[in-house]
Amino acid sequence: MYFPFLRGKQHELFALRDLNESNVLSDGILPVIEPVKYSTQLVSTLKGLINHNRKVIMIMNPSIGTFVADLNDNEEIMDEILELMSHPNTIIGYHLNSSSALEELPQLVRKCGRNLKDTAIFHNDLRNVDLYEVIFDEYEAGFNFIPDKKPFKRRFVNNNGIILRDSFIKRSPNAEYLNHEVEWYSSDHLDFKSEGFLGFSDYSIVGEEYTESGFGAKAVAIHVIYPDEDNNFWVRHFVSDSNENRADQAGKFGEALYKFVDWYKENKTTLIDTKGLNELLDCDKNGNYPGLGMLKRYSIKHHLELVGNTLVKV
Repeated sequence: MYFPFLRGKQHELFALRDLNESNVLSDGILPVIEPVKYSTQLVSTLKGLINHNRKVIMIMNPSIGTFVADLNDNEEIMDEILELMSHPNTIIGYHLNSSSALEELPQLVRKCGRNLKDTAIFHNDLRNVDLYEVIFDEYEAGFNFIPDKKPFKRRFVNNNGIILRDSFIKRSPNAEYLNHEVEWYSSDHLDFKSEGFLGFSDYSIVGEEYTESGFGAKAVAIHVIYPDEDNNFWVRHFVSDSNENRADQAGKFGEALYKFVDWYKENKTTLIDTKGLNELLDCDKNGNYPGLGMLKRYSIKHHLELVGNTLVKV
């Protein structure tokens, strides 16, 4: 099973919403949302998923953003979120990052009328494994997200472990991708079962690093995940050429888009014939510049649909 890890920013939420409403979000995908703040888009996305009988994990103590403060400052939205997290299709996610978890996590679970064994625990510090053993003394959590480190892998192999990996190599500035047009992405979708794990997780083409907001870049880059003949995943970067300054973002997008369209025509397969990529092709057909946020949405949608299609095939 694939657990895409998405921050609750607008275009990441809308990517999930679009796939869900188009009925192309595979049953083999269970999304993880780490909300950076409270928003109506977050609530509507959650409602859309759970009302469509889709399960979703939402992290209730995100490591970034203002979400916790937003809830603590407003009793009404706190109650709204707790009610959503009481639904059987939502799964409480929690970063096990301090001793406060001994009290906070069971209390949160009780408030939502849920069970500890159904939670999703995100591990990142080996020193906190002892906390986990105390909290989950009789059973394992429903999902244990772990980094690719041997001590974690030994502890959670065959115990609801899920490898969470940042497979996307983020380069700065964007023009640097011109020197790395094709890069390895991942084979976790092929290996997780044989390695004894419940599933695999990544940060899609966004990467783990969080930035509050973007701005016009000197170079525009389109990132597309694609499979090779053995169904390993690679990422291809299509980058603009006129990268001396931040002027004419639409023109830069057109340069990158031209390269993508040329590549797509030569490499089109059933697997990469996704809604996200077809939306990019429509930009070329209509001469439309959708904005950098929409560009990210298209790439995320393509990636999630591609993984879903591949899981069925392999």
